[in-house]
Amino acid sequence: MSPSPVTESMKYFLKAEKFAVIGRTMNDRSRWDNKILRWYQQRNFPVTAVRPNKPSEEVEGLSLLTEATQIPDLPSTSISIIINPLVGIGILKSLYPTPPDPNREPRSIWFQPGADSAEIWEYVKQRGLEDRVIGKGACVYRDGDGILDLIKDGEKEGKGKL
Repeated sequence: MSPSPVTESMKYFLKAEKFAVIGRTMNDRSRWDNKILRWYQQRNFPVTAVRPNKPSEEVEGLSLLTEATQIPDLPSTSISIIINPLVGIGILKSLYPTPPDPNREPRSIWFQPGADSAEIWEYVKQRGLEDRVIGKGACVYRDGDGILDLIKDGEKEGKGKL
């Protein structure tokens, strides 16, 4: 699969101070939730692991949280979601409630391939989150390094200007 076109929302997502991964399995290295968790770790990004509604344990050296709302410092955290959209919609609504509460909402969310749905995008539109939620086939595992390179290149260009 070829890379997705890079958007400002993708750059914004990857400029976060912290990251979190929400997945169903988390402890199986062949599964995408674990692969994406390790992607963040391999780049030395501070990352939190969440496996909803399951007893907590350790995965890849991290303690697992059981609820997305337990993620510390949500306004500084971008979250990758790799979970069935039927579960994902509830997570989205808990993280971006109505009415909005900006002090308790994440910086950004990236629904990995297969984790989003029409119902999710309907809620994103209803809440006006189009610039903070990524999905529709884009994948941080596949596209992330290219986006990070673009961010670095942009920073280099910006430093040369007055």
